[in-house]
Amino acid sequence: MGGFAIYLSLLVIMVHTVVSWIFGMTIVPGWHSAIIGPYFLVGAIFCGVAAVAIVAAILRWLLGLQKYITAKHFNYLGQFLLALSLAWFYFTFAEFLTTAYGGEPAHMAVFWAKFREEFSLALFAMFFFCFMLPLPILAWRRTRTVLGVIVASISINIGMWLERWTVIVPSLARPRLPYGWGAYTPTWIEWAVTAACFASFILLYVLFTKVFPVVAIWEIEEETHEEAHAHVAEEAAIA
Repeated sequence: MGGFAIYLSLLVIMVHTVVSWIFGMTIVPGWHSAIIGPYFLVGAIFCGVAAVAIVAAILRWLLGLQKYITAKHFNYLGQFLLALSLAWFYFTFAEFLTTAYGGEPAHMAVFWAKFREEFSLALFAMFFFCFMLPLPILAWRRTRTVLGVIVASISINIGMWLERWTVIVPSLARPRLPYGWGAYTPTWIEWAVTAACFASFILLYVLFTKVFPVVAIWEIEEETHEEAHAHVAEEAAIA
């Protein structure tokens, strides 16, 4: 299992780095950045861990796994999300700081479109859902409960969807080439395709849980043996 986890970690790094390079190696304003590789990677891990917390909470409730998926696990997930939230904010701040300091006209057109024109609402909502709302919940131990981590995780996933929107759409709406600037609104077909993708993923995951155990069997056996050993030791001490 440890080797498989290492393989999956390397796969995550390679996939999201290559995807980010597809954006970053173009000269499109807002995409051509050396930091876009680690920025995409941190964002992918950020929303991925939040999605894991949401799925774990749903399975914990539906399958009655409170004994195996405990509040301690959600506390650890919350601490990890807290660190990722700070890392995401650092990369986002660095991206906007270098763009504003450089002042290159094509990049500044995208910059101002995000901060004070038609994309400003999505940008500030992204900051709210990714950082301002989850940070106080995850930073305080008393609110880093199962419910608190779920609320923060839902907020993070909404914010990261908005981040993808603000990365892609404003740059295409403010092209470097001398074309007319425009706006973009998803059609009902695009919303339907997106909904179908979510539905397909949920269906496949539900089928997976029907065939394979949600919690690793060896972990349950190990915990059972430890509890039995502790019970025997307790009885011996009493005797």
